[in-house]
Amino acid sequence: MQVNEEKRKKFMEYAGKRVNNVLHDIQILEPMSRSNSYDFTRQDVDEMFHAMQETLDNTRAEFEKKFEEKARSEKKTFSFGTVAPTQETTPATSSTDDSWNETQSSTDEAEVF
Repeated sequence: MQVNEEKRKKFMEYAGKRVNNVLHDIQILEPMSRSNSYDFTRQDVDEMFHAMQETLDNTRAEFEKKFEEKARSEKKTFSFGTVAPTQETTPATSSTDDSWNETQSSTDEAEVF
């Protein structure tokens, strides 16, 4: 995956500022937990942190989509010997399948590609 350095530089600048703002806003919640000026329940705290975690998870998922899109858009190539062969499984066959298999195996031996 190739990165456009100019766009990455801009990302680093803006993302750094935004993450620092988020961290600051979270840090200023902490003193509220020790203050006698506020009263809250466990449910209040759970709801608050659930909302923050849900937003973090959703934001992370949006970033992950970008990696998935890039992986899908990368050019796929094939060369022999790069993929491990899969082990064939024999499906349950009926008597009509047996006659087809016998005919097929005799024609397979004669086919040349």
